[in-house]
Amino acid sequence: MNVNLTRYFLTFTYITLFTLTPLISSATEAESFIDKLKMHYQNAPKLKVFSLNYHYLGASPYQGWDYQLPERYMALRMVEIDLIKKHFVENDIHHFPDGMTFNRVQFQNDKESLFYDKNGLTLGKRIIKQSMDSFEEIKGHIFMNIDFLAVKPLLEESNVAVTIKLHHDVLSGVITLTHRISDCTVIDYVFNVSSLRLLSINNKSQQKIYVYDDYQTTKGITFARSITKYYDGATTPSFIHRIDQLNIIEEIETSRFQVPKEFGPIIPESDSSLVSKEIAQNLYLVSDVGAWRNSLFKVNGDEITIFGGSVNIELAEKTLKLIRDQFPNKSINSIYVTHPHSDHIDGLPVYVKQGVTILADAYSIAAIKAYPPFAKDIAAFNFQSIEHNQTIDDAQFYVLESTHAKRQSFVHFKNSSIIYQADFLDAAFDNTTAQIVPNYTKTFIDFIRNRALKFNRMVGHHRNNNISSALVNNIYNATM
Repeated sequence: MNVNLTRYFLTFTYITLFTLTPLISSATEAESFIDKLKMHYQNAPKLKVFSLNYHYLGASPYQGWDYQLPERYMALRMVEIDLIKKHFVENDIHHFPDGMTFNRVQFQNDKESLFYDKNGLTLGKRIIKQSMDSFEEIKGHIFMNIDFLAVKPLLEESNVAVTIKLHHDVLSGVITLTHRISDCTVIDYVFNVSSLRLLSINNKSQQKIYVYDDYQTTKGITFARSITKYYDGATTPSFIHRIDQLNIIEEIETSRFQVPKEFGPIIPESDSSLVSKEIAQNLYLVSDVGAWRNSLFKVNGDEITIFGGSVNIELAEKTLKLIRDQFPNKSINSIYVTHPHSDHIDGLPVYVKQGVTILADAYSIAAIKAYPPFAKDIAAFNFQSIEHNQTIDDAQFYVLESTHAKRQSFVHFKNSSIIYQADFLDAAFDNTTAQIVPNYTKTFIDFIRNRALKFNRMVGHHRNNNISSALVNNIYNATM
């Protein structure tokens, strides 16, 4: 797509996203153009069973090394899907700049929907039993990546005169169809007038924009090989997709629905209910049955400090309620955040509303202050900066630079011989060792060894809250 046209559609979609710009057209014009589109797409293949391979670059400022310098990660995705039987197999491999690798497989057939991690970093050998609704979710993602499938809701609308409005921009040579599916769902489709090719889709309700470009014909199928995605009002791409192959196949081989023998057991999707357990004097672990997210809290007289931020508002509220139910006469005065990735800070507003102070290093505090979702309420946030080697009561803090985050800290409870850390070292719940371990984990273990930090138990924020020194040694050896 040429630069001028790209600027046009982005400007136009943002204007219509945040204002009430009227679109003037008659119902007849919209119906006439829909008829033209149906004629244009009638030669598109009627995909029933097919495979789709694509790669993409993704970025999230608050999941990378520095929120001020967003990095891209590379992902490969290979999907086979049967729209008739409602079966699919998907393998996606994520390579992150810090060296972390995900290699995940999921599939669904008539009997089951399963998910496992071939690298073992997140799940070890465990297999997650998913909902049988997984097919519809995967189908939705795939359809948005193939232009002639992405327009199906528009072409299948039976009440065009009422639900679709047309706007013709003669200067740019594009037509925008605004499809009002409901009061909550409004989608703009932008087409080139001369070629009738889809240029972009703007899902205003979800604040997601998709740009389609580089149309090519391969094996008789014409489709856009390039899809650029802008989420949540972003002006730079959130994802840059490139389709490598789109093939019609006869069926998905049954062997693709088999999990390798070394994997197991099958576990249900996580129970999100929380429990609290004292693991040392006045030091409590808060976790769910699968240890998917773990935090600690320390009781010091009449005050409580929480260690570990929550991934979202819901988990923060559950954590706060659990602690208050257990200690109704004590006050929660502070919460410690290890680093400013979004899954460690998104729940902070719950604590801020209760007057809780945020403990973090100076860099993390600056990142939290700049976090866009907090912009309206940041004045209410109270911070206390922690320094490298600083000790507060029994807790000694260490602030390091890591390839995972520009500043990342952990805490050592000296008297209890317990370490609490997040993302320095990931260990699966079943204590298996991943095939590929990021190098920053080795650096973290080297630091602990060089400082001779004694620990009987390491609590990881993710997936494993009882990491032994023996497991740490196994993980270290896997980095060599």
